[in-house]
Amino acid sequence: MKVRKQKEIIESAIKLFAENGFTNTSIQEIVNDCGISKGAFYNYFTSKEALHIAIFEYYFEQMRTRTHEIDAEQLPPREKLAKLLSVPFEQLTKQKDFFMVYMREQSFTINKELREVMGKTQFEMLTWYEKNLKEVYGDKINGYTGDIIMLIEGIRSNYLASILIQDSQIDATLVPTFIMNRIEDMVASFEKGEEPIMKNNLLDLFTNNSCESLNHIEKASALLADMQEQLEIMNFSDDQRNGLAGVIAFLISELQKPSIEKYVFQGMLANLKTVKEFDIYREKIANLLGIELL
Repeated sequence: MKVRKQKEIIESAIKLFAENGFTNTSIQEIVNDCGISKGAFYNYFTSKEALHIAIFEYYFEQMRTRTHEIDAEQLPPREKLAKLLSVPFEQLTKQKDFFMVYMREQSFTINKELREVMGKTQFEMLTWYEKNLKEVYGDKINGYTGDIIMLIEGIRSNYLASILIQDSQIDATLVPTFIMNRIEDMVASFEKGEEPIMKNNLLDLFTNNSCESLNHIEKASALLADMQEQLEIMNFSDDQRNGLAGVIAFLISELQKPSIEKYVFQGMLANLKTVKEFDIYREKIANLLGIELL
């Protein structure tokens, strides 16, 4: 019952925030819209700011769930990447109000906790891009994944904005294939010798310079949590899955300690190298914590 009512409040709030903006929407207007008292509101959320954060967590989790559903389909890498690129456009048809608020919030100062939620999601997204691009193209794109991701994000965000804000009559189902074709063009160009513009890996640049409120422990924890979710859909026996899950759970528990035993962490991290899909996660975690991979 409580979860259902929280969802109703979130959906009322997102509609009003999209229409009037966060600042111009009062708690009273939200409770009026969803048919509860102002006192009852505080049984679910401590403040309007807490509700704001819950909205982003709620919708980001829906996007995350959809990407994991596609992962579970075990599609060929290129087909999977194209299908995953379609997710924001699928969600836009269902969650237009949220996308309006999301695009607005990217341009204005927001509270620290919301920045952390958005920063964590961006970090997950960059890791996801790099992982799936490597599955399609292998090591030949080393050195210019940053440029490819910039291309993907530029096309994706501008088409989303055009559909959302300008109400452009665009067939969104064509966009993922269009992006995949542009990626192919870029890969071919780099193979012919074109120099990349991004001299640093985009994910490493984000790790080192962006979203300072997310420390290295939090980022490593986010990567391990994503590995846990990936493990659920991988084709392993129960014994293999349980063994790998135990390793990941151990690593997560180590990150919660006041100080990390780096040699212990290094040894346990090596137990995951049998899973090729985890290579990028292992590399990023090792870089974050200053650990050499075994």
